[in-house]
Parts: sequence; structure tokens; C-alpha cells
Amino acid sequence: MKKIIVVLFALLLLAGCSNKNHYSYLSDGDDLIFKGPNDVTYTKNDLYKSLKVSNEDAITSDILDKIATKIEGVDLEALEAEADELIETYQSLGYESYIVASYGSVDAYRKAYISTLLMNELAKEYVRLNYDSMLEEKKPVKMQVAIFASEEDAQKCIDDVNSGSTFDMAAVNNNAESAPTSSVYTDDDTSLVLEVKEYLNSTDNTGLSTIIVNTKTATDTDGNSVETKTYYVLNIESRNPDDFKDDLIQLLASGLDSSTVKSYFLATHEIEFFDQDIYELMTTAYEVLK
Repeated sequence: MKKIIVVLFALLLLAGCSNKNHYSYLSDGDDLIFKGPNDVTYTKNDLYKSLKVSNEDAITSDILDKIATKIEGVDLEALEAEADELIETYQSLGYESYIVASYGSVDAYRKAYISTLLMNELAKEYVRLNYDSMLEEKKPVKMQVAIFASEEDAQKCIDDVNSGSTFDMAAVNNNAESAPTSSVYTDDDTSLVLEVKEYLNSTDNTGLSTIIVNTKTATDTDGNSVETKTYYVLNIESRNPDDFKDDLIQLLASGLDSSTVKSYFLATHEIEFFDQDIYELMTTAYEVLK
């Protein structure tokens, strides 16, 4: 079905006139697909009309795939190779039947996955094009975060680092919840507790933080208020976005709403419609096109 949509969309671009207030047609639209009792017929035009009014998402996806590869210069061959490698891995693990059950065929999954990768690339391009304005509100920082159940362990971690230990080893050796990894965070990151964000915004320092305390209050089964404290130590590696720009672009892109990316590129590149139904569907979904 998706292949039919792609083919019909290609025909749509070639058919009809260039005025978006007209309806396109298929040159062989009267050809029968099937014929039933009492002269009931179903033609290619009937199929075309039924598909185009119910598949604006598929049509939008095809448009944006073409924008990504033909205008924005995304390396389609590299993405296809990535998809093929993933599929080979799934097949080697015996997951092919699951893919077929979920998508209808391996080829359909491949197309859907490549389309997802293309949208990811467009999201990263959106961030690149709007990078400076996004930085103003994100306050990015690259750091390691260690979390402890006791203040004593947190302090021992700091002492060990000051004595020459690496931060990750000092954290693990002093009962951190997990080994800290070097990651990029922004001010709206939901994985950071409020006290950590307040600390980051209160200083421009890099290196080890002081011990940051997060306090939570809950009610136990007897109705008593129970207070739990968690202790954070940060190893702030850099506050300069230029030091981790690629990682930051990836992070910002992953947090974008797909409709923001779609609307931006549909508005940026002049999309000309040759069919009223498609035009109405697209402008309903994307106000920016009106």
C-alpha cells in the first residue's frame, strides 16, 4: 500500500496544472481495477481519490524525504547502509518474523526506518540553522554526574579525586548508584533535579562541584512524613558549547517535536501543490503553509 502511495504521489506531481485550486487526474484513471455484479466498477481514479484524502502523513513523509536528500544534501546511501546493517542484525537474531508481522515485509520496515533516519538528519539540520538562538535558552554543559545515598560517600568521592583518582573510579569506589558517564545536559533536561540546575546556574565554575543535596518527602503507610536525601557530585568538564558542538546538536535534535521540523522545512522550501485535496489536507496539518 505504501508503495502505491509513493507512486501515486509521483504521478500527482506530474499531473494536472500548476494552480493549487485545481484537481489532478490520472491519464489512465478510467482503467478498471475490478468489476463486480450489476456493473459495479472501481477504477484507478477511485483508488487514487481514496488514498490521497487519507494519507497526508505518508505524503508529507515522502515530500520531506525528498527535501532531505535532494535539497539539504543528506547522505542517503549512508543511511541505507545503516538500515541494512540493522536489518541484518535483526535477521541474525531471528527477529525477521516479528518485523514482517509488524510492517508487512522487511522492505516496508527498511523504508520506514530510513524515513526515520532522514527525519533525524533534518532535525539536526534544523538545530544547525537555528543554533545561536537555541543556545541562548538551553545553557548547555558537559559533565559527569555521580549520585550517592550518603553524604559520607559523596565527600569521600571528592577527597579521592583531589588525591589523584579519576572521577568515574572515585564514584564507583564510593558506592555511587552507577558509573558516571560524560554527557551533555541543558537547562531543560528532565533528568536533572532542581538543586543540580540551581547549582549550575549559580556558578560558572568547571571541575568538581560541592555536594548538592536533593531532599524528597513522602508519607509512609502509617501516615508519617518520611524525608529522603540524595547527594550529587558533579564533574563539570566544559561550559563552552564549541567543545561539544556535535553532541549538543544531537541532543537538541532528539528533543525537537517532529511537527516543528516538518513545518520549518515545508515553509522554508517552496512547496507547490497541484491538487486541491492534498493542499487542503496539508494546510490543515501544517498551519504554516496557509
